[in-house]
Amino acid sequence: MTETLPTDLTHGDLRALLSYWQGLSSDGGLPLSESVDPAELRRWLGHLVVIDVESDGTFVYAYYGEGFEIAFGQNQIGRSVDDLPAPQRHLLRTEYERVRDEAAPVARRYTADFEGQVQTWERLVLPLSGDGETVEKLLVAAYRLG
Repeated sequence: MTETLPTDLTHGDLRALLSYWQGLSSDGGLPLSESVDPAELRRWLGHLVVIDVESDGTFVYAYYGEGFEIAFGQNQIGRSVDDLPAPQRHLLRTEYERVRDEAAPVARRYTADFEGQVQTWERLVLPLSGDGETVEKLLVAAYRLG
């Protein structure tokens, strides 16, 4: 796993999504969830996951893009990250907690074995807020590289 700064993104669609997210904040605070126009996300929909950040610290899938459903063989809408297998759960919870606690984007590249096929992916996790300060949603996008 290689953690990158969001400014070091190699995939053009992730760079464009980061730029879109940055444009949602006019006062320097976190972008508001309500400022996201679903129609403007069309370009990324198949590669997006939206996570609700619950008050008890649970991360629940609110949207699960078709690309993820095809790649991982199931739809996670309504399920918690805590329902995932232990290694994946730990990795994602750590990443999502960091974004929530720091109220800042996180990006990483990783290579893993997906059912006998080694693949490299790049992902970006973006915080969204209801009040400009508290993270209430995570906008996650991932793309396979190469």
